[in-house]
Amino acid sequence: MRKPLEKRLALYLSAAAILSLIASVLTIYFFVGTLNRNAADTDRRLITAGIESAARQTEAWAADYGWWEEALFLFDAGSTTVLSSAMASPFDDHDGFDLVVLSEAGGRSFGWHRDTGLKVRPRPLDPEILTGLRRGLQQSVDDGRFVTSQFADRDGILYLLSVTTLGDSDDRASIDEMSAPIIVIGTRIDKSFIDQIEQNFLIENIRLVEEDRMPVPGAVQLTNQAGEVIGELVWTQSTPGIDTLRVAMVPIVGYILVFMLAFHVMRRRVRRLARRSEANERRARRAAARDALTGLSNRQGFNQYIARPESLRAARDGEAAVIYIDLNGFKAVNDKAGHQAGDTVLKTVAGRFRKNMPLNVHTARIGGDEFACVVLGSNASHQALELARTISDFLADPVQVDGRDYDIGGAIGVSWSTYDQPRAFKDLVEEADMAMYRAKAEQLDQPLTYDCSLGIEHNRRRDLEADMEAGLERGEFYVVYQPIVDAADGSIRSVEALARWEHPTRGAVPPDVFIPIAERSKLIQKLGDFVLDTVCQDFAACSEHTVSINLSPAQLNSPDVCQRYVAKLEAAGLSPDLIEIELTEAVLVDDFERARERLLQFAAAGFRLNLDDFGTGFAGMGYLHQIPFNKIKIDKSFVRSIGKGDGSNKMLQAMSLLGDALQKDLVAEGVETEAQASMLRLLGFRYLQGWHFGRPLTASALRQHLRDYRHTGT
Repeated sequence: MRKPLEKRLALYLSAAAILSLIASVLTIYFFVGTLNRNAADTDRRLITAGIESAARQTEAWAADYGWWEEALFLFDAGSTTVLSSAMASPFDDHDGFDLVVLSEAGGRSFGWHRDTGLKVRPRPLDPEILTGLRRGLQQSVDDGRFVTSQFADRDGILYLLSVTTLGDSDDRASIDEMSAPIIVIGTRIDKSFIDQIEQNFLIENIRLVEEDRMPVPGAVQLTNQAGEVIGELVWTQSTPGIDTLRVAMVPIVGYILVFMLAFHVMRRRVRRLARRSEANERRARRAAARDALTGLSNRQGFNQYIARPESLRAARDGEAAVIYIDLNGFKAVNDKAGHQAGDTVLKTVAGRFRKNMPLNVHTARIGGDEFACVVLGSNASHQALELARTISDFLADPVQVDGRDYDIGGAIGVSWSTYDQPRAFKDLVEEADMAMYRAKAEQLDQPLTYDCSLGIEHNRRRDLEADMEAGLERGEFYVVYQPIVDAADGSIRSVEALARWEHPTRGAVPPDVFIPIAERSKLIQKLGDFVLDTVCQDFAACSEHTVSINLSPAQLNSPDVCQRYVAKLEAAGLSPDLIEIELTEAVLVDDFERARERLLQFAAAGFRLNLDDFGTGFAGMGYLHQIPFNKIKIDKSFVRSIGKGDGSNKMLQAMSLLGDALQKDLVAEGVETEAQASMLRLLGFRYLQGWHFGRPLTASALRQHLRDYRHTGT
């Protein structure tokens, strides 16, 4: 009985061992498959992250070089030599891209390739590739972005191409991506590109599969705009599960030991793979949140930092502050010395931040020339103000680029949370931004802290901006014309077009209220177009005298402002010599080179140029020689001072002599009495303007006035 029982026990034990072995094999098989699939998925995600990181970098280059306003002007002018220097020479500094293309829909196309250096190659991209890029860019704009990337096959070589529209535009959403000039920056998908992904993400033997050998299961597919697969990336996949299975296939005699050992090895392998995956993901997250140029956090990293639980808790407890900084002289450096000099400035400024900011301060580059700092701690408000002053001091030090010093400076806004008035980070960021913009508008050389009056003014300005935009659509704006008369006989020689706004509930809104709102909100272009369109309608059939139209500094930022004005006049059958473009001295002081370029375009097109409010700004006499002004309009403050002492009369006499010396016609504004008019005639002023000669008139009233004058002579 014992032997059969032992046999049965042995059988049971054998069966249990066999079943246990089968269960172990099945378990191992399950884990093997899971491990291999997870490893493959991890590798695939890392390769995809590497491609996306390369795309973001290429898009950053495309935006950096493409949104340079000078590029569009040079492209339109066909200045391939200057464009070659600006667009192709960076090949020596940036190993990350291989070609640059500037293309106009259905027209010219310039391009450079790393293999050809500065030599321009005609039509370096096929039309279907360019069309696909434009369609992809159009879709990206609809999604709220203005730059996009896609893969393309060029002459049998795969490229990652990033595209954006060319030139600096105030409203990029209004650009027609299918017709506007574009810039394309391309990176070749070659061994160097693949080696970088391998190095960054520790993936072995990544290879590009040719089109005739596709598809490969599990590969990362590269598709063009049409959704066609034009290439695949494959790699040697890690197989931790198979390794574990080999270890587990030992003689049955040592099953238990081997099983436990295999389980232990497998567990260690899983942990090691998990740690590697987590480390790679952390590296990818850090790279995505880091500004490649300066090494500081970018806007994404900034947002991640203020979204941390400890940051949110600090703001809630009144222990947080935000500093916003906008560099004042950076744009001038880019315009005058190029983007490489601008990059040097940004890196130098970033180095000063790293040197001067304490460890508890998070610093980020959140825009082209904008930086932000987050301060946490019980003394955050006091520390933030001290740091803001420190930032103001080190930004005041010139930045040296290629042996030349550039004065940068910055507008700085500060906002903080306190124990009695805790603020969320969203509010702190918005308030610091408002304070920074006020500091910039008022050209303050010291930090400006936020207070509630800024918020009230911001809301009032936002409401007025919304009313103004609606008023332009509803036809609440109209144009009146103020005569400019000959000082000798009082005859009308020209008129000045003035915008007026009659709001249904606010009543008449003064120009000195709505024009600054328009300039800050980018509505100034729409308002300026409305004034010009109205002038074209009012004077299409009667152009016996010239019409002055005011041009604001914001309008001069648009590179095509002159072309648009010429087109509108031609459509109305009018000549540019009917229009006198009028601008203040502030335009010249803010950015003389850009203003001079735009105004010379107007002069070349046939427009007349007037310098308005002369004597109130800081423009030097050299500006009057470099820009062909036809008239100089003396500010009304000088006219009002007539009769209040010899000093004012001598000042006006000096201005009259200056006009004679420069051979410019002088216009005295703000003439309200005959005594003022008589004195100005004696001083030699040729033209006078003011309510003494009539209030601003509508177009119909002006025509009636002219008819009456011709009939009566008065």
